[in-house]
Amino acid sequence: APASVPTSAGSRSSTSRGTTSSEWGARNLVVTPSVKAGLRTAYLAAHPDLSLGSIRGPIYYGSYSGTRFALATFATGARVAYPTIFRTDSRGRWHVRQQTRGEICTNVVPTDLVMVWWLEPAKGRCFVVPL
Repeated sequence: APASVPTSAGSRSSTSRGTTSSEWGARNLVVTPSVKAGLRTAYLAAHPDLSLGSIRGPIYYGSYSGTRFALATFATGARVAYPTIFRTDSRGRWHVRQQTRGEICTNVVPTDLVMVWWLEPAKGRCFVVPL
């Protein structure tokens, strides 16, 4: 297996499956405080009835073909926490793309970005966040 190392964004980058420097390839990005704030705002807009806690676990953040994607899991009281998929619009604002039940599928997040993040295969074209 190729060597991988955690990045400051909480995801993994690889020496053999590296990211491209082109805006049109899959790139792992570093999570900033403004990204965290944007994800929180988007989550609350999509789930106004929830009492939102902190982000649970790492945030996976990257870009593909000029569009930014992120995976984050928010603590929401006693409910089971699953990753939420976020995507930016043409103005760079975050929106919830899909609330998952644990699986991140390549019909929602580009395959190349899933590979850059080193998500683990689940079934078919779906993956999960490594434990």
